Amino acid sequence: MRGSRWKGLRARSCNRWQAGMDAFSVLREAKEILARAFQELAEGARNGDQLKVRDACEKGWLATVKAVDALLARYGYGEAATHADRRRKLRDLAGKLAAVSKLGIYDRVEARRSVLHSDGFYSGALAPEEAEEELKKVEKLIEDIESLL
Repeated sequence: MRGSRWKGLRARSCNRWQAGMDAFSVLREAKEILARAFQELAEGARNGDQLKVRDACEKGWLATVKAVDALLARYGYGEAATHADRRRKLRDLAGKLAAVSKLGIYDRVEARRSVLHSDGFYSGALAPEEAEEELKKVEKLIEDIESLL
């Protein structure tokens, strides 16, 4: 928390990247999306509807993205133009804020991208039990990000 790096983070954290879109409102949105993901997963599992399971996976990925957006907004990184831009900004933040690195936020986000977005949504390769396990990991990620806000 010492040094010029921290001062730069503190100065940028005062900026907001969209009117009314602060880190806490973006994180609240992530939580709402995740709640819907769990609901959709339950419906899909109950009815044997693989499309609902796939959609739940995609909502889990979106909740992950929104949580990262909240973290980046808190530290003044602004809205990411692309997923690659978001990854670059997150890597930069991890280099400047030890807690982000220590919690493995970058690696956890990339794991959710691979499993929820690619395997779960695009490939439809996750059973409901696997999707639920992944959504619980998103829930923990959101909690950890919230602790950094």
